[in-house]
Amino acid sequence: MPPTRAEYAKINIACKELGIDKYAILADRYGLESSTQLTRPQVGDLLDHFSVLGWKVKRKKNGQASPRYADPQMRKVVALWITLGKAGVVKNRSDRALQAYVKRMTRVDKLLWCSAADLDRIIESLKSWAVREGVEVG
Repeated sequence: MPPTRAEYAKINIACKELGIDKYAILADRYGLESSTQLTRPQVGDLLDHFSVLGWKVKRKKNGQASPRYADPQMRKVVALWITLGKAGVVKNRSDRALQAYVKRMTRVDKLLWCSAADLDRIIESLKSWAVREGVEVG
């Protein structure tokens, strides 16, 4: 099985970040002219060599960035969720956790797909939760 596009990308990124001439290192270590000529074990060896030189793969943060909501009710839901999270009531403040809460409350998969009635229901449930926990919401 040939190397993946992601592995080729890692090689290019590592060379750029380490300031190494990719073609020189390929010629010195493997006698090759292009990274596409590398076998999968050679790619692994090369990436290990880069890590010895101090290069680290930059991992994506857990989850994706929270979407921006134009609807005021949706923004209110997010604001309440964040407030409850900062108060320590919500253990996982991620957007994924919010979407799971929305689905549990409304049986709609995403906050973006909720109707106005669904959003009212979510807002009121979050407010009630805040009152029960003694969290002041505006």
